[in-house]
Amino acid sequence: MDARSVVVTGAGSGIGFAIARRLAADGWKVVGIELDKAGADRLETSLGAGHAVVRGDASDRAVLARAREAAEALAPLGGWVNNVGIAVMGNLHEPNPDEVDRVIRVNLMSHFWGASEAIRTWVQHKTTGSIVNMSSAHGRSAFNMWAAYDVAKAGVDALSRYIAVEYGPVGIRANSVAPGAIRTPLVEQVIRESPDSAVAEREMSIIHPMERIGEPEEVAAAVAWLLSPESSFVSGESLAVDGGLTARSYRYDPDAKLLAHYRGAKA
Repeated sequence: MDARSVVVTGAGSGIGFAIARRLAADGWKVVGIELDKAGADRLETSLGAGHAVVRGDASDRAVLARAREAAEALAPLGGWVNNVGIAVMGNLHEPNPDEVDRVIRVNLMSHFWGASEAIRTWVQHKTTGSIVNMSSAHGRSAFNMWAAYDVAKAGVDALSRYIAVEYGPVGIRANSVAPGAIRTPLVEQVIRESPDSAVAEREMSIIHPMERIGEPEEVAAAVAWLLSPESSFVSGESLAVDGGLTARSYRYDPDAKLLAHYRGAKA
């Protein structure tokens, strides 16, 4: 098969870094988007010649366009992975508008506009490709104190379904990957900075029936499969890579502050 290019957003660390490396190993010409300079430099060194890194904010449409142009300069565009995301907690009764806007812009709209870049390219050239959008267990189940994040990830799954339906007749595919807790630098930092790291590791592990935290390479393997011809009849799906997390129900303690507010008001 002739070489094709792929764009991976948020590719400088964690899941995105693992995806970029896996796709490069599979023969793709990879263009990674990364905002952090250190992450961008690390990615560029890791990928080596024949690939490219665009430094910038993947929620900026101009940055997405630059990445698409860089990919087309390497080889015909064949794939697009909307991976970038930020994790910011919040609720609806005490929202931080700036944080809500940022979560939606990065976690949902960057995927929307990234998909648009890819699809407009394929339509223009009358060719096809595959899009993978990074969703989450949050796209399937609600988690307390994650209002905007839950909404954004559910929107990502809806985007994949829409693309599959609208563009399936011309051979364009789109799917989501929905990870559970994955051992990224952010997750490792949370564990390390917890009052008891061993307890934090255990608690984060046992939310999955497999009772461990996932690895970035496991998510990358799912993405690689969804981009490959081996998944040629798979489109509009959300593939859980979550160790069984969303296969069962479990209870979260309610928001203590909110309960105290209501109990105080009724006292």
